[in-house]
Amino acid sequence: MVGFQERRKGLGLSQATLARDAGISRTALSLIENGRLRPSARTVQAIERGLDPFAHPALLVHGKGALEAAALVREVGGTTGLSYAITLDVAAWVLTRYQTPAAAWAYVQPLDAWVSVLKRRGVRRARPRERADLILLRGPEGVLRGAHVVEGLVLVDSRRLLEDCARLGGRRALDAARLFLTFPEARTPGLRLDADSLLKVFEESIASP
Repeated sequence: MVGFQERRKGLGLSQATLARDAGISRTALSLIENGRLRPSARTVQAIERGLDPFAHPALLVHGKGALEAAALVREVGGTTGLSYAITLDVAAWVLTRYQTPAAAWAYVQPLDAWVSVLKRRGVRRARPRERADLILLRGPEGVLRGAHVVEGLVLVDSRRLLEDCARLGGRRALDAARLFLTFPEARTPGLRLDADSLLKVFEESIASP
């Protein structure tokens, strides 16, 4: 199993940032990473939350819709060399053309550099209760390495995409169901799908000419 230190570095997180997000001291985290302190179950859960890419997303407003936001991410990635991989709404749309995307989600690294560059391009942080149309997640190295180009966009692999859609649920449960039926190779043991969404998409696929 990959240790906390390797996972933290793979996300481009500093000890100070992870310690803050987990609600522990940097000294305690350092001792835990070096095997000199055995954390409680509660502390392990707090660190796990801090290592979750979805725990602290950058919620941004591009203002021109999800597809235009994804195109901007592609442009910035191409001109700066910063790493990214599109997931969720836009990636599902590119692969299935099933649901019009509501927001552009992207794994990126390093997150702070992406936010800074996008800010210079007119993108801003979403205000409280304002709907973001561009959401950046800290990208694990493995996710970024496994990405591939489809229609000019760098997308996460289909397995990660299916897992992300199933995890977020809601309207994305329908994307997960569509991906499940379209890409059998993306299915993983233990994957939990919304039964109603799967049935709806299956019935649609049967009814299609």
